[in-house]
Amino acid sequence: MLYDLFKKVLFIFLISAFVFIPAQNSAGISLDIRNESRADKGNIVDLTLVLKNEGNHSFKGKIEINTPSGFRSISGNKIEVAMNSGDNLFLPVKILVNNNAGAGESQIIFKLTDSQNTIVVQKQIAYTIAENNAMRISAEVPVVYMNNTNDSIEVRARVSNLGNKKQNVSVVFKIPEISQGSVFIEKTGNIGVQKDSVFVFRFLPSKILMRSSQFTVNIAGFREPDKEIFGNASVSVQNISSTQRYQNIQSDMFSNFTTNSITASYRHVGENLDMYQLMGSGGFNLPSGYIFIRGNIYTMNNQSDPIINNTYISYHQENNEFTLGNISKLLELSLFGRGAEYAFTSSDKNKKIEVGFIDQSFSLIERNSFLKNGYGFYAKGILGAQNASHSISGTYIFRNDPYDKAKHNLLGTDIQYAFGKDWKMNSKIYSGLSVYEGINVTKPSLALESQYSGMIKKVNLNGNYFYSTDYYPGNRRGMLQIQQNFSTNIFKDHYVYANITIANFSPKFYFYNNTLKSDNIRLDTGINFPKKGDFGLGIGYQYQEESSNTYNNFFNVPGNQESKQLKAQRLTEYITWSSPNKKHSSVIGIETGLVNYPNIIHPEYQMKISGNYNYKWLNLSCIYQYGSYFLSEYAFSKMVNTNNSYEKLSLSAFVNKSFFSEKVNLTSGISYTNDVLYGKSPSGFINLKYSKERYGIYLNSSWFNYSSNSFNNNLLTVEVGVSLNFQTTALDPGKKGEIKAFVYYDHNNNNLYDEGDKEAKDYLIMLNNTSFRTNKEGNIVYKSIPFGKYTLKQIIQQGWYYDEAEFEVSKHHHFLEIPLHQNGTSRGKVIYEFDTKTAMEFNPKIGGIIFNIYRNDQFLQRVITDDNGEFVSFLESGNYKMELNVNSLPVNTYCERISSDFKVEVGKIINLEPFIIKVKEKNIRVKKLVTKCLSEK
Repeated sequence: MLYDLFKKVLFIFLISAFVFIPAQNSAGISLDIRNESRADKGNIVDLTLVLKNEGNHSFKGKIEINTPSGFRSISGNKIEVAMNSGDNLFLPVKILVNNNAGAGESQIIFKLTDSQNTIVVQKQIAYTIAENNAMRISAEVPVVYMNNTNDSIEVRARVSNLGNKKQNVSVVFKIPEISQGSVFIEKTGNIGVQKDSVFVFRFLPSKILMRSSQFTVNIAGFREPDKEIFGNASVSVQNISSTQRYQNIQSDMFSNFTTNSITASYRHVGENLDMYQLMGSGGFNLPSGYIFIRGNIYTMNNQSDPIINNTYISYHQENNEFTLGNISKLLELSLFGRGAEYAFTSSDKNKKIEVGFIDQSFSLIERNSFLKNGYGFYAKGILGAQNASHSISGTYIFRNDPYDKAKHNLLGTDIQYAFGKDWKMNSKIYSGLSVYEGINVTKPSLALESQYSGMIKKVNLNGNYFYSTDYYPGNRRGMLQIQQNFSTNIFKDHYVYANITIANFSPKFYFYNNTLKSDNIRLDTGINFPKKGDFGLGIGYQYQEESSNTYNNFFNVPGNQESKQLKAQRLTEYITWSSPNKKHSSVIGIETGLVNYPNIIHPEYQMKISGNYNYKWLNLSCIYQYGSYFLSEYAFSKMVNTNNSYEKLSLSAFVNKSFFSEKVNLTSGISYTNDVLYGKSPSGFINLKYSKERYGIYLNSSWFNYSSNSFNNNLLTVEVGVSLNFQTTALDPGKKGEIKAFVYYDHNNNNLYDEGDKEAKDYLIMLNNTSFRTNKEGNIVYKSIPFGKYTLKQIIQQGWYYDEAEFEVSKHHHFLEIPLHQNGTSRGKVIYEFDTKTAMEFNPKIGGIIFNIYRNDQFLQRVITDDNGEFVSFLESGNYKMELNVNSLPVNTYCERISSDFKVEVGKIINLEPFIIKVKEKNIRVKKLVTKCLSEK
């Protein structure tokens, strides 16, 4: 009994003791997060964790910080926590956002656990990183040298993803001309966040490029898939042969490059017409100026003399230009034929004078007597020839016209002026005086023209106004023409426009009895709606009025006093479509309206439907027209005595495609037309062209069939030709000379080639920006260089250097001696020093660290560490300063000593003290504030 009682008492005691043992209770623990981040510290998330123990017991535990990829807690991922009842605890937490953190919203999670690792509280905070798609492209080797024709050129482009998302890119290399026939080469790839990728392209230069002193490979980087360009770079490929010809690298709009070529062809037309043609063009430099020649000669099997036209020779010397042969001048009164021209251009290209005399004969070897077809003389002066905003010119033209039996004189001026950036104006005033000797009449005349463009409150305006008297001898005789255009955007993306044209044509001649008269009025207005997806829509209104006496014979109306009139009003609309990848596109247009024809009282219906489809190399089009749109169509339909309305159907398909790396080009098309004028007329053509660097072969053929009523005609034309391409020449009108330089090792350092010295074989020399490699005799030759100043730029190699010098070439043969002096060598390297436990995150790179070298506080050159962290520089004797470019150091690193002074001695190697790169240390600061509140009742 006593034993059982003892066991019960012991059991109750143990239970009571267990209940009254002090135990940790997590009830009443709260966690709040305060975001105290600042805008000026965009890569730091500054948080304060607020913990409160509102329970009756003390608490011990820890806070675990879970950060997404690219985020790092500076104070560590675990923080120990100890709190008494009633305590408040404030813990500062700093989260570092690295450059490789992904764009978008990320969650930072905080878990508060007790001593048994049981989660007490869990909270999270969202942090959004804006999308950054910054990219950079650069040339790894900006200058590449070429010397061996059998070696390929390697171009390397480094693309860096500086943003925070993986990006797809394409890199396009543009080569001026390569033997493979391609000009643009595209390479694609994807680059991870904060990663680099090198795109490599190798090609074999063509013979033309190998002869160039240098050429540039342009590189462009595009974001995919929208082809948005993010940067570009260039690589200069330099020819280092010992003999080179001058090439103007800084080409501009005044540079004159020509491809010397000649083409021979044979053409068979129809059944019995054969034609043989020879044409070509090219130029060559002279010691002073250059000569350019163009020629074209052809003959047919049924003519006694060949035809020579578009053939001339021109000599350019300094600012002067002389041309002899076929002259074509598109002046206010145009002149074409055999003649001579002289032009003078000022040195600043802003003033120009032209004078010339032309015999109005088509061929250079016509048997007609000189001046039989008339002749002309002209003189023109320009001020502001290169200024599109402010320029004025004056022109005098004389023409003896045996067909008009008159001597015409024309004098006028042309003024261009810009009023600010929005308004531009061009005005012409010409006065004429014509002497008709046969009828003893002297007739004055006048022509005025004004063109303008401008903007008023976002309304675009442009107009063209022209007027000439009936006997005006210029190209546009007896004409009044008014054109006015308006356009603007309304309702944001809606584009409205209105175009009106009024024209009157009524030229008069003393030796042509028929009086021609024609009037036209046309109005087009409409609105283009914004695109919806891949579709576009526009609607409009047309008014057309045409009046003319030209077609009276077709209406059985005698004489030309009465004019026939056509009036039409139409509604128009079009629909466009393009595929999302922009490879396909199409346009459908519809015009419908009513028209009043001559001699018909009631208006009649007319319409036109047109469609066009494009896909890369293919184009398809279709037009169906019902009713005459012009007096000419209506007159021709009446000519065949048809009572039906005019109808026209036109179908066509065209192909333009290249094959075999663009060496072969095919252009072909077929079409079909059916109307009153052309009848049923199918036609087609095929053009083939095979192109190589030095030659090309082409075959052109066309076929046309006309079938109307009982008349049928076929015409087949076949042409074959071959073109030979010679060296491309940069033509220079100035005086030119030749530099010959002898390079030698000056062992006794006396700047004279004497006993003990030796010629320098395979040494690089740079004149201006052109590089040479000396031949085995130590010579270089620079041909056809313009007179002027040149700079011998220093290139230090293999322990030897030459002094930079500037000299002037003022004679046709210039000789240089270039002594080489021995230099010294400086070596250095970079090393790292850091504590792995306390060091911040960094990329421990040792290659690509940049150092700048100065002499007398003047920048001299730049050196870069290799993959071993070492660098070497070759310098002439003297005192120098080596300075670290701190921007080339990795992130979170620094160098306490960034410069070093040193002295270089001839033939000696100077080892610099290593540059020590240190790593920034973690800065962990934890503030703990405990507030205990006591209250008494």
